[in-house]
Amino acid sequence: MDKIKILLVEQDDEQRKEIVRTLQNVEYLSMTGLANTLEEAERILENKTIDVVLIDSKTDGNGYEISEKLYSQYAEAAIIILEDELHEDTLRKAVFSGAKDVLIHPLIPSKMVDAIYKANQHQKESLLSRKESTPKIRRKNGLGQVYAVFGTKGGVGKTLISINLAVGIAKMTGKRVALIDLDLEFGDIALSLNVSPKFTIADIVDDIRNIDQDLIESYMIAHDSGIKILPSHSRPMMNDFMNAEDIDIILRTLQSTFDFVIIDMPSRFIDIIQPAFAIADKLLIVTTPDVSSLRNTKTALITLNELNYPKSKIKIILNKVNKRDTIKKKDVETTLNADVIGSIISESRIVSESLNTGQPIMAAKSSRTINKDFLNLVKRLTDSSHPIKTK
Repeated sequence: MDKIKILLVEQDDEQRKEIVRTLQNVEYLSMTGLANTLEEAERILENKTIDVVLIDSKTDGNGYEISEKLYSQYAEAAIIILEDELHEDTLRKAVFSGAKDVLIHPLIPSKMVDAIYKANQHQKESLLSRKESTPKIRRKNGLGQVYAVFGTKGGVGKTLISINLAVGIAKMTGKRVALIDLDLEFGDIALSLNVSPKFTIADIVDDIRNIDQDLIESYMIAHDSGIKILPSHSRPMMNDFMNAEDIDIILRTLQSTFDFVIIDMPSRFIDIIQPAFAIADKLLIVTTPDVSSLRNTKTALITLNELNYPKSKIKIILNKVNKRDTIKKKDVETTLNADVIGSIISESRIVSESLNTGQPIMAAKSSRTINKDFLNLVKRLTDSSHPIKTK
């Protein structure tokens, strides 16, 4: 059998010597690299094939952060954390960081060897079973951009915005885009895209301890438009078993897997979706040019400010715009004291047709104003070229 190639990230000389001595006596294991820091570990992983990475939790002050960074960049290697003590949140921190297992000092040689073997086998089986017919494009540097789409009342069009923003980004950039329905009670992304999900976000929670890039993609739906969808459950009671930690792990795994993650949020503040606010690079608040919607949006902005959410990350999307509106874009910006990053024209017939047929507006080539509005929004968010002028 091929030897399992190991990278040890350990700063304690005595522990390092003991681990190396133990593993050198196992015929099918190969100590391929030794590192003291994250930078050294990245250098080795960039130049050598590594199957398993052992990371001491104290390395560089926080081995879990090192694990998370290596996991996001080199998902092919299985990670095992080495800890001094087993605390209540140790396993949660390990799973959150992308690790497959945790070993406690003093290390028992037989347990360490067994953990390395099992982590490597699980990783290989996972990669093999999840492998698609076309090669996957893995992120090598950094994390994907996360855009959370939020609305303070039903009917403002946040689901429409979420869908077409995701499709538009995929179409314009050629990047990998995930669309997640985090409206756990009333989400209708699947219905709006005319797809029948085999799995939902609730199914991932059942397998949360084994989550990795391949596992999470296996639960998602590949849409004809080029995006991948993670729907909410059609029966809201199935989501009662989830908590904020589950959502945090799922979102961070998506962020490490895709170039862009678009989240369709619920229309109210609830504890379970707080990780989405924390992780989001931009919070896109959808409103419409009417007094009721603007009043609700103003209240939401006050709440976000009280929660110390950075104002720089908040952008307003003005939906259902009509030339006859008495409330104009500049009025909205003045009232909310926030930038309007995009305006979407009111096209009820086109929107209704899109939602009824499950065909996103941005999936089709068109010179219609609403398509150009979405195109401008995508360009503003992704800093792509200059906005297209609309008549």
